[in-house]
Amino acid sequence: MIIPGPLFIVGALLAVAVILLLVRRWTGVAAFVATVASSAVVVLLLVVPLDRVLHLPWFDVLLGAPLNVRGRFLVIEPVDVLPMVFMAATSALLSILTWRLMLRSSFFSVAMASLALLFVALMVGQVVFAALLIEMAALLMIFPLHEPVRMRDGTTYGGGVKGGLQYMVYTSLALPGLMIAQLLLAQYEVLPGERGLLQTATLLFVFSFGVLLGAVPFQAWLTTVTEDGSPPVVTFLFTVGLGAVWFLLLDYLESYTWLSEQAAFSTLLTGVGLLMMVFGGTLAAGQRRLGRIVGYATLADNGAMFVALGTRREAGVAVALLLLMARPFALGLMMLGLDGLRRLGRGDDDARRLRGGAWKMPWRALAFMMGGMALAGFPPSLGFAARWGLYRILMSQGTAQALLALLSGVGVMMGLVNAARLLLSRPQGSREIETQADDPLVLAFVVGLVVALTVLGLFPQFLSGFALDVAREFTFYQP
Repeated sequence: MIIPGPLFIVGALLAVAVILLLVRRWTGVAAFVATVASSAVVVLLLVVPLDRVLHLPWFDVLLGAPLNVRGRFLVIEPVDVLPMVFMAATSALLSILTWRLMLRSSFFSVAMASLALLFVALMVGQVVFAALLIEMAALLMIFPLHEPVRMRDGTTYGGGVKGGLQYMVYTSLALPGLMIAQLLLAQYEVLPGERGLLQTATLLFVFSFGVLLGAVPFQAWLTTVTEDGSPPVVTFLFTVGLGAVWFLLLDYLESYTWLSEQAAFSTLLTGVGLLMMVFGGTLAAGQRRLGRIVGYATLADNGAMFVALGTRREAGVAVALLLLMARPFALGLMMLGLDGLRRLGRGDDDARRLRGGAWKMPWRALAFMMGGMALAGFPPSLGFAARWGLYRILMSQGTAQALLALLSGVGVMMGLVNAARLLLSRPQGSREIETQADDPLVLAFVVGLVVALTVLGLFPQFLSGFALDVAREFTFYQP
């Protein structure tokens, strides 16, 4: 008996999610099972070709075989392999991190279930069904988002409900626009002379994906989530969750190529992206709360990806994908640093209250700064390599857009410098500041991410080649 790949992978992830829910009390066991399951998906997709039968003791698996679900076909296309590998690998790393930061968390189980839903969203052909699945995954992630982080003395921080509620509202707000846009595009296929249908669908399309990705003025949930959520959950939402949205966006453009052929389409995407970058950089420059700096830096990074797609070039799509692949390293570092500094401030992340904190927790402060520099697109980091590619593309079209994009990164960097100035300042009257003990495994994780981010920044071809290969699978940008 041959089992289709979608049924095997999704079914296995859902089964693991149930097991993780049962072993939630044993954090180490849950982390081990979640890491092994996610890593197995990565190995399976990278090693086994889609057209080759995998022989297992009780059944055979053909990854590329379609699965028919009530007339809807789920199939793993070659273009889906790298996105699925990216999401599964990120989930595996976050499972290890959660083991050290969150005790008895539901994150392990919810992350596996969300990963299964996001995989189905990539496999299904209908954009509306994909959007529904992404919303279902978003609703699931609200539960671990509200879990407080427990410190060594038994006290907790975080666990607010405002971020999760805003995330749920904005995700739900985007769904009707996508449904109406697809209906209008279906009518346009029948009535190709009605250009008004196409123009309205374009506006709804940009609006809906702008809401999903936190475009101005719908960016409030980005900063609220970073203030309420724990590091693994926030990183999962901003990398795996938003990553699925980006790949859905590419699938949408590939399905309706005439949508991106409009003259107004590139202008809309570029304009929205530049507004996000400028807004994020400007607000980050004046922030003193470290969590909000993370949110606004992510807003600017999302804007950079919009601008890259707006170029309608193969290189632009590759740059957008490279920015997405760089985010787990940068955001993971930043959130690790934020976690340590919040523990130091007993839940408070105001840099003015954390004066001198860099001397007490130097590695966490370094993680926050290095991750922030990478997310802002400054060297030496993979984020700089991706942003540099974007600047080169924009310079070929004019200096104004490139200058605005560069200034947004400078704004984020100004916020980081202001925070670093307070973190490095010694409190008045103190002669010697004692360094506080930290988890050795967390510190090893910080060092590993710093090294990986630096090496990939110096040798970006390790990942840029993968990004370019995936970009070549799409044809919507071709004349």
